[in-house]
Amino acid sequence: MVVCGAHNQAILRYRLREELPSRLELVSGPGCSVCVMPAGHVDAFVKVALQPDVITTTCEDLLQVPGSRESLASIRQKGALVEVISSPRDCLDVARRNPDKIIVYPAVGFEATAPSVAETILEAASEGITNFCVIPSIRLLPPTIDSIMCDPEVDIDGLLCSDHVTTISDTEAYTALAKKYNISCCIAGFDKSDILRGLISMVMQIRHGVSLFDDSSAVIYSSEDNQNARRMVSEVFFAVDTAWRGLGTIAESGFVIRDELSLYDATKRFNVRFGEGEERCSCHCDMIISGRGLPPDCPSFGMACTPQNPIGPCMISSEGICASYFKYNLEPSRAAQHA
Repeated sequence: MVVCGAHNQAILRYRLREELPSRLELVSGPGCSVCVMPAGHVDAFVKVALQPDVITTTCEDLLQVPGSRESLASIRQKGALVEVISSPRDCLDVARRNPDKIIVYPAVGFEATAPSVAETILEAASEGITNFCVIPSIRLLPPTIDSIMCDPEVDIDGLLCSDHVTTISDTEAYTALAKKYNISCCIAGFDKSDILRGLISMVMQIRHGVSLFDDSSAVIYSSEDNQNARRMVSEVFFAVDTAWRGLGTIAESGFVIRDELSLYDATKRFNVRFGEGEERCSCHCDMIISGRGLPPDCPSFGMACTPQNPIGPCMISSEGICASYFKYNLEPSRAAQHA
């Protein structure tokens, strides 16, 4: 299982599936935080964005993700104030420029994004910036992979992880997963040689009946940086049961903001809860992000569902496996047909 969306992109860009032995099958995991965002969370983003004097600041990929009835893009077309930013700290600049507005940031991402969000909240608190708050929707991969591995339909022999996990995730969690499910596990960078090195490491583990967590090819982060990141995250967040699109509710798989910093929690500030939501897309994203299939296994892929007319979040997000699969597999062939 290729856990990270950026890894999936790289594998498709380098056309590695065509070079690998046929017995080595690569399936995608829940590696795109936008793709696993359930409709109920998007509904909360929309509800807050429609409040008076609110400016919602968000990443571009999140705009089109559908809720039960609306998306951030659709309400922006109707007049809601929604701005695209590139990092959480950009929110504070927007807050400083608009003291008469409340700036809301839907914090979407995996655990590697948590330190930057935590740092932004702590900076706002330190500077006394009170017109800024966050809708916490950060998800944790280890408990989610654990849940996926429990599915009897999933037959995974190894996990290829990105080196992002070393910034905040406890690598012991991945070591425990390797031992619990008797699988190989490896961290790898995003270059072709890094990915191949990681795959070879996992194949050798499987061949020798060894289950471990190989992080020898990971980017080395200083222990001091890691400690500071983890300190900020623990100061701002704690883990709770969280809903995932297509995967249900998974125990302690998401972060919420501690009560001491409730001023910066938009769900408390606007009294908004994450509801069930109504999933309207007819695609098979749930099957794809849980390693039970690839985009061509979905009847909508490349037909009803394209980047120009995306149905599900795996096609909407630039890091979604369907968007990447279409870009590197279908677009070149279609371009050749019209050449």
